[in-house]
Order: sequence, then structure tokens, then C-alpha cells
Amino acid sequence: MSNIQLDIEWTEAASRKIEKLMPRNANKDSYLALPPVECLPMEGDVLFLGPSGKQQPFIVAERQYHHDGDADWTIILILDVPQETH
Repeated sequence: MSNIQLDIEWTEAASRKIEKLMPRNANKDSYLALPPVECLPMEGDVLFLGPSGKQQPFIVAERQYHHDGDADWTIILILDVPQETH
């Protein structure tokens, strides 16, 4: 059985945008819900993230796979914002 870890990284523009939507110090219970690993988005897919009613589009700019040894893997989604919002 594999052990798969999911990490999300943000471009600078995406980081600024998500920080406005979900400031780190606003609510310690805030989190982003993502689909299960078998349903993860591919490069070019759009995810709508943020608090209920205020979701904003983020594009999966890159999806990386890192083999961490044995059956351990890390999948990294690098999120960006649509070009017109840069």
C-alpha cells in the first residue's frame, strides 16, 4: 500500500490572492478542502478555493510527483491565478 502526501505550493500572485481571501490570522479553523488523491486535478484545471460564497479561481500550473522511497510519494500541486488577474 502506498503512502501519498499532498502538498500545495502557490505562485507569488496566487499566494497574495489566497491571503486576501483567507488571512492566516483571521480564523485558525480555516482550511482548503481538496478532492481525494484519485480525483486530483491535472495541469490546466481550475479550482475554486476560498470561504463559502467568496471562492475564486486558481489554475493548476504544475503537478509534480516525488518518490520519497519505498511506497511513499508526494504529489505537489502548484497553483496560480488566471492571467487576467495577475
